[in-house]
Amino acid sequence: MVGEPIEKIRKAEEDSKNQIKAAQVDSDRMLREVREKAAQIVDQTKKELTEETKSVVKRAEEEAAQAIAKLREENEKAKTGLRATAGGNQSKAASFIIGKVIG
Repeated sequence: MVGEPIEKIRKAEEDSKNQIKAAQVDSDRMLREVREKAAQIVDQTKKELTEETKSVVKRAEEEAAQAIAKLREENEKAKTGLRATAGGNQSKAASFIIGKVIG
C-alpha cells in the first residue's frame, strides 16, 4: 500500500520533468524563431534605409546641379552686362586718357 503512493509521486515527478523539458524545447524554438524574424526585420529595414538614402542623395545632387546651373547662368548674365558697360565706356575712357596725356 505504501508503495503505490510513492509510485504515484515518482510518476508525477517524471511527468513534471517531461513537461519542463517540453516547455524548454518549445521556449528554445520560439526564441530561435523570434531571433530569425528580428534578423529579417533588421535586414529589410537596412535595405529600405539604403534605398531611401540613395534617393535622398540623388535628389540632393539634382538640386545642387540645378542651383549650380542657375548660378552659372546668373554669372554669365553679369559678365555680359559688365562687358557691355565696359565696351560702352571704352571710348569715353580713351578720350579721357588722351585728353590727360596730350592735353
